[in-house]
Amino acid sequence: MSKIATLIILAGGEGKRMGTPKHLLSTSQGTLIERLYDRLGPLFVETLVVGRGLTAYREGIRTVEDLYPARSPLVGIYSGLSASRTDLAFVLACDMPFVKPELVRHLLATAVDLDVAVPVVGGYFEPLCAAYRKSSIPVIEQALQRGILRVTCIYEHLRVSAMPEDEVRRVDPDLSSFVNLNTPEQLALLARL
Repeated sequence: MSKIATLIILAGGEGKRMGTPKHLLSTSQGTLIERLYDRLGPLFVETLVVGRGLTAYREGIRTVEDLYPARSPLVGIYSGLSASRTDLAFVLACDMPFVKPELVRHLLATAVDLDVAVPVVGGYFEPLCAAYRKSSIPVIEQALQRGILRVTCIYEHLRVSAMPEDEVRRVDPDLSSFVNLNTPEQLALLARL
């Protein structure tokens, strides 16, 4: 299923709590971007890293500049979908290094005839670990033009499959896919794992 999709990694955050942009952080397996690419890239037709002023990554990773000046993951999703060569894409924040490939495959398979397939954990959408189709581009563009930057605000205008937590836990029992690295202490945890 995923061999017909694009992996979009969002690298637009400033990393204020981390002290440096997260996409530049190094691990024993390369940068966070490279770690995600090694783990998930083989599942996809292409891998895009979206943000501002990005440097080139290794072969197989294409960088895409944000198309709007506003700082928001919604801008990254819009820019990535616009640049994608496929209709279906999996969007992931660069600071989520533990995402399980099984969850990715499950969300992509769920996105048939829908605009978005998004997990719900703890009663909240996880929009930066979700499948999106190009059909959502016009709705995102309208939101951005109106100054709406919150990702979940677009969902009321799209065909969305909200994957309940019990279903998510079937493929990711400990919900490790949703752990994101925000501080140097959390990065140290990644090094130990």
